[in-house]
Amino acid sequence: MNSDETPASVERAEQRIDSAVDAIRSMSSDLAGELAPHQTWLDRVAAATREAPIQSLAVAFLLGVILTRQ
Repeated sequence: MNSDETPASVERAEQRIDSAVDAIRSMSSDLAGELAPHQTWLDRVAAATREAPIQSLAVAFLLGVILTRQ
């Protein structure tokens, strides 16, 4: 610490840094929400397939059987 820096000025600088960090975090969270792509039905089906592949295969098989009989 330099001789010209008082504890009060250091404390004010830390407060400014903390407020800048908070502002940047809030702006980045706002931008992340805006830039995130919206999920389509295909994204939801793909996520469900990753979570439960056996059930998804069974449903796909049954849908295939139903569609081929028509």
